[in-house]
Amino acid sequence: MAVLYILCGAPGSGKTTWANKFMQEHENENIAYVSRDEVRFSMLKEGEEYFAHEKEVFQRFTKLISLSLTEGHDTIADATHLNKYSRKRLLDAIDYTIKDYFIVYVFFNTSYTECLARNDQREGLAWVNPDVLAGMFRSLKRPDLSEDARAISILDIGEDKHDQSYMLAPYRKEKTNE
Repeated sequence: MAVLYILCGAPGSGKTTWANKFMQEHENENIAYVSRDEVRFSMLKEGEEYFAHEKEVFQRFTKLISLSLTEGHDTIADATHLNKYSRKRLLDAIDYTIKDYFIVYVFFNTSYTECLARNDQREGLAWVNPDVLAGMFRSLKRPDLSEDARAISILDIGEDKHDQSYMLAPYRKEKTNE
């Protein structure tokens, strides 16, 4: 049975870097990579805001994952998947097509300060407003194997430095067009 690797972490936590390294280390294996940001950026036209096509982005993201799993590929789902609700939403969408697969959660224990520093190196749509990043850290919850019966393990990546400086940042929920 195929394995779905669900990456869980804030922007700048190292998800895409880990996925690229993992795929290089397993280049002779049957592993597919699906990035929500790659799907999003392929749909955005110049001048459009980041969430301009959010519903379509999610649908295409989950469709690509479902297709990959159906074809028997182990698949990496690269998006934030910050909490149990967002992970359940992903799995519910995939389950319309396929239900027979295992799940490995890959949780990134990268500090807020490190994510903020990495974010400062980003440009354009890849850059995340620091207030939004702080809010995402407030939502971030480590996955638990009890979230889904198909979950077989949790890979913890990085060191949790117990950096809670994001709690000091002002938080306002960004309004999105969904």
